[in-house]
Amino acid sequence: MTWRPPRPRAKTKDKEEKKVSRKAKPQDLDSDGSDLQLERPKKEAKSEKDQKVPPKAQKKDDSDSDVPRRPAPGGFDRLEPSRSRDPKGKGDGFGFGKGDGFGKGTGKGKGKGKEENDQPKEQPNFEPSGLLALEDNAKNGIPLKFTVPAEARRPATKWRLYVFSKQNGEKPKMIHIYKNVGYLFGKDRRIVDVPTDHPTCSKQHAVLHYRQTSTGLVKPYIMDLESVNGTFVNGSRIDAARYVELREKDVLKFGMSSREFVLLHGGSANHVAIDAKDLKSDSE
Repeated sequence: MTWRPPRPRAKTKDKEEKKVSRKAKPQDLDSDGSDLQLERPKKEAKSEKDQKVPPKAQKKDDSDSDVPRRPAPGGFDRLEPSRSRDPKGKGDGFGFGKGDGFGKGTGKGKGKGKEENDQPKEQPNFEPSGLLALEDNAKNGIPLKFTVPAEARRPATKWRLYVFSKQNGEKPKMIHIYKNVGYLFGKDRRIVDVPTDHPTCSKQHAVLHYRQTSTGLVKPYIMDLESVNGTFVNGSRIDAARYVELREKDVLKFGMSSREFVLLHGGSANHVAIDAKDLKSDSE
């Protein structure tokens, strides 16, 4: 028995219709049926009113602005600040104040440049200002109008001042003025050594210093401290800010005060002869 290949099965009409229905496309009513291509429905273009751009996406039209543009490397235009790099540095014209921010400029610029006219810095001064000397030459926190001279010495003679007043009932007073190198006269009791207590006297009226002379003797000198009403020695007004030598029995007066200050020392009565009878009291 010989082998025979199987016969191909005949396609039925139903199957062929199904395949044709799958491949066939809807025909255009206006076409003649020969061309099966169909036109796809096109989307209607939106009107300008429907095309709403969000506010963030909207950009201002800078066509009318005076700011120049320059092309960017990517092909897009961008604003360029109109910074005028003026060599004089008088401004950038972009709201940053004076100065171009690149070095030179005078004023408030973004950049920290050197000024055109650099003023030299003040050099330190190591000279004595005199403030320490002023503190040393003060008493109770009040500056004194004088300085103690270098030749000031304490005297070996026991000098005294006898104060006489013309007021009724006031007895003479004695003041020892040999314990220090100097004594200040005036009406400011916070700093003076000998108060004058008169309205015409200054707060620091005069000063008395004991100075050593070239011969080695220590003598009293008085100086007026530029007072208003002056200092008088034996009725004569002395020059201000100058030392005047004093001697035994000299009489000092200050301003318009009636008080008299008589200068004496412990040996002033040594040459006066005293009778023994005068030393006895009335009871004896």
